[in-house]
Amino acid sequence: MRGLAKTKPLLIDESDATFDAFPVARKLGYAGVSSKNCKGPYKSLVNAARCAQWNAGGCDAPSFVSGEDLTAQAGLAVQQDLALVGLLGLTHVERNGHHYVAGFAGQHAPAREQSAFLAAHPDLYTGRAPDVRLAIHDGRIALSTLDVAGFGAAVAPDLDSLIPMPAGRTDLFLTGS
Repeated sequence: MRGLAKTKPLLIDESDATFDAFPVARKLGYAGVSSKNCKGPYKSLVNAARCAQWNAGGCDAPSFVSGEDLTAQAGLAVQQDLALVGLLGLTHVERNGHHYVAGFAGQHAPAREQSAFLAAHPDLYTGRAPDVRLAIHDGRIALSTLDVAGFGAAVAPDLDSLIPMPAGRTDLFLTGS
């Protein structure tokens, strides 16, 4: 990996499974690590601090954090992921999960929930219920309304509309059926 890393900066992504994964990978020649809110915001903050410390120490190859998309769901998940990358100062983030789920409608959110999120975050979402989705203009997503108490959460999901998973149906997580 060291030879390849001399020509292209490499980052660990899915292999970043533990708190020590990035330092171990760095010793193998990797320079970067991905930030994904689902892996834990503290892990992203620790890795960003590591990069700052290594870079301040005059390391051979600059270390970096990359923003990666693992959030397909509109609402709190994407908002908190965007709040985290904003806090980290990342300006370029892979954000393609919205292509796989049709905004709030793709997750069967009721119209009242969609309207509440749109009203609370009119810069982040566009459309009208039942078709509220991320507002992306020229490849950019506005984050100003995420600057609220609750780590980007000005509104809560409509928990009464959720359908409980049937008891004993853990296979739903494995098969997607």
